[in-house]
Amino acid sequence: MQDFKRKKMIKNILFSYGTLVLLVLLIVLLGKSVFERFTVEREMSARRTEAERELTELKQRAAALESQVDYLEDDRGMEAEIRSRFDVVKEGEQVVIILDDESKQEATETKTEIVEDEPWYKFW
Repeated sequence: MQDFKRKKMIKNILFSYGTLVLLVLLIVLLGKSVFERFTVEREMSARRTEAERELTELKQRAAALESQVDYLEDDRGMEAEIRSRFDVVKEGEQVVIILDDESKQEATETKTEIVEDEPWYKFW
């Protein structure tokens, strides 16, 4: 009989309103915690994707810089880069500068200026 009373007392305690409220409160708090962890995981996933994209861009840039360094370490590449950035020549070479014919440009400019300055009745 003692066992029966003890089981009934335990059953009454487990199914009481206080215990049910406590369990519901515990479930709500756990649900809130799970939701917060879920949002943090989503944010970290987005950050990781962005970091991976940035990493691939940096690897591509590093490869491009490495190829440029290899190009500039070669004597021919260094010479080509110096020639493209500065107007330099080797010994025995001559620089040729091609200019437009300035006399033609000046003549067309003066003709257009004269025609524009004359009044309309001057053609008689």
